[in-house]
Amino acid sequence: MLTVPLLDSPAIVHAFGTRHDDMAALLPGYWARRPVQHERHGTRIAVVTAPNEDCGEADGMLTDRPGLLLAIATADCVPVLLARADGREVAALHAGWRGAQAGIVDAFADLVRARGGDPGDWLAAIGPAAHPCCYEVGDEVIDGFVAGRGHARALVAPRPRRLDLPAIVRRQLEDIGVRAVAARDECTMCHVRADGRCAFHSYRRDRATRTPVVDVNWSVIALAAPHPPCR
Repeated sequence: MLTVPLLDSPAIVHAFGTRHDDMAALLPGYWARRPVQHERHGTRIAVVTAPNEDCGEADGMLTDRPGLLLAIATADCVPVLLARADGREVAALHAGWRGAQAGIVDAFADLVRARGGDPGDWLAAIGPAAHPCCYEVGDEVIDGFVAGRGHARALVAPRPRRLDLPAIVRRQLEDIGVRAVAARDECTMCHVRADGRCAFHSYRRDRATRTPVVDVNWSVIALAAPHPPCR
């Protein structure tokens, strides 16, 4: 599993998984009790309060309860893990291009403020995702970010028809005032391990052969449980 120094803390468990990681074995005591969301490329963010909670259709989760592992499934979309700097809340977002255009980052800011908080008290980490080296889209997707969201074309597509979704999500996090943002730089479509094997599942690279729902990369965050329960 991969981590980022920005979120390293005894109070927080976090990781970006690869296609070869067994999350149940790597996170005993957390994985079997994790809440579940059903991702739809939307903007709903569920507030989680109980183990194994079914959050319904949602593309983000937030909790202030220790021991609840928030798990995001991606296969080219951008996973975002967030933690309040004081270690009292964590959140996770699934940001595909549709969700990023629709405003899932703005929805996170609205939720934080509705709970009496400030996005400026939060830290964010962006995980492995499709990068513009490989991520080809139609002009209508690029125009949606330029005209619809007001992002500079050079940010959205540094090369013709090549979307830089991680950069877009980073800018949106900065725009809502998140205190600091870190990012992994691996592209899920082309990054390989030292042995030459693909490091991540990729919907676009493997759409003809992958098993939907199963072939995903998991990104997880939790407030550390004082005494994690057995599996």
